[in-house]
Amino acid sequence: MSSALGDVYISPELILMDIEAKTDQEAIEILAKHLYEKGIVKESYIDAVKEREKVFSTGLNFEEMGIAIPHTDSIHVNRQAIAVGILKEPVKFCHMGMPEEPVKCEMMFMMAIEKPESQVDFLGRMMDIFQSEGYLRGLKACATPEELAEKFGKSFTE
Repeated sequence: MSSALGDVYISPELILMDIEAKTDQEAIEILAKHLYEKGIVKESYIDAVKEREKVFSTGLNFEEMGIAIPHTDSIHVNRQAIAVGILKEPVKFCHMGMPEEPVKCEMMFMMAIEKPESQVDFLGRMMDIFQSEGYLRGLKACATPEELAEKFGKSFTE
């Protein structure tokens, strides 16, 4: 199953489970390369998202777990989409807005946004959804990329 969240594409092919990474940069590179291999982003996206994370950190602590939402400028994007990465072991990212504070992230939601004006609305919607009790744990507990894509996609159509 694939769905468009507004016009942001999510598909099982954009979900990686059990990512093995020691650092935020390594985790970002794995998921960004995957987006590049699927033709969603330009090759320049990989380094651009890694560099942006160094300046504007994207780790967030929610009651259930820490997550990261790495992204970069639209000039590196071919098609709007979001990739989801479940980390095998938590990886330390810096907190969004408080870079000196570490966040142990268990999941990444990597955005490839083509229309910068839609980014704020999309992020706001994600924040609302992620605060729902049991939501993030439920996503992480999905057995397959298909199940995760369906559950995540439904959240944006309800």
